[in-house]
Order: sequence, then structure tokens, then C-alpha cells
Amino acid sequence: MRLSRALLLAGAILLAGCRDAGEQAEGTPPGATPAATERAVLTLHFPAEDGLLHVEKREVSVPPTGDARLEAVVAALLSGPRQRGLAPVFAPEVKVGNAFVDAHGVAYVDLVQEGQEAPPPSGSMLELLRVFGLVNTVLANDERARAVVLLWNGSQRQTFAGHVDTTRPLVADHRLVR
Repeated sequence: MRLSRALLLAGAILLAGCRDAGEQAEGTPPGATPAATERAVLTLHFPAEDGLLHVEKREVSVPPTGDARLEAVVAALLSGPRQRGLAPVFAPEVKVGNAFVDAHGVAYVDLVQEGQEAPPPSGSMLELLRVFGLVNTVLANDERARAVVLLWNGSQRQTFAGHVDTTRPLVADHRLVR
């Protein structure tokens, strides 16, 4: 009986200590501060059957500023559209590996897909829609960014599918947006 009371008391003390220290969010390593988030309406650009990018506005929880916010924006785009008639930019296996904006306003977005050395093949129109779906989305949602460099599995490529030059920073192309 005394042992169970002692265990209950020890558990209560530990629980109180966690509350005083700021409870850890699920998945947050011990000692790490959970990242703050805010609700934001993102402007996401998805391909459609008409050969243009269509804007989908989506409210999501994202970090309020910085590179973590940029990663969340790209992850939201890669999660695919919610509106009928729109297509994902890439297959669901493609994820954001890293995303950051340098001191010159160039956003670097690394797309990763395990076991895929190269981006998926496509025709010229689909490649344009994929590349500028990403570029337009990044530039619409991160005020720090002026241009975007796309990487695949950590490497900058000449092209994603043979048609669009991705060796330089890219700016938005609004001619592709309906």
C-alpha cells in the first residue's frame, strides 16, 4: 500500500514538473521547444486538364516565419489538391527534403523521392506545370523569396524532364495561371 502511494506521489510530481516546464508536444524530442504555428491561407498552384495552373486557396497551420514555413508551404502543395478537376504536381511519394531562402532572396527547394534518382519523365506541358506550380506557389507564399532554385534529391539538375532549364533561379510565370 505504501509503495503504490509513493509511486502515485512520484507520478504527480513528474506530471507537475512537465506542466511547469511547458508540456512537450507529441513527437517533440525531450528538451526541445515545440514549434509555434499559426493558421494561414496559402495560395497553391495545381495543374488542370486545360493545360493551365489553377489556384487553390487552403487554410493550414504553418510556422509563422522562416524556412520551416517555406517547407510547410511546399509540403501543402505536394499533398495534392482538394478541389475537383485539379491534379497533383507530383506523385504522393515526392516529399520536400529541405527548403530555405538565402540572403539574396533565392529560395532553394529540394524535392526527394526515395529510390528515384531522377524526376519522373513527362512531356513539355506537364513539366512546365510541375515546375511553375512549385515556383509560383513558393513566390506567392514567401515574401522573402524573389526566385526559386529546384533540386531533386539534393542536386540541381539541368532539367526535370528535358524541356525546362532548371540550372538557374526561376521567377513566377503568370501566363500559365488561369
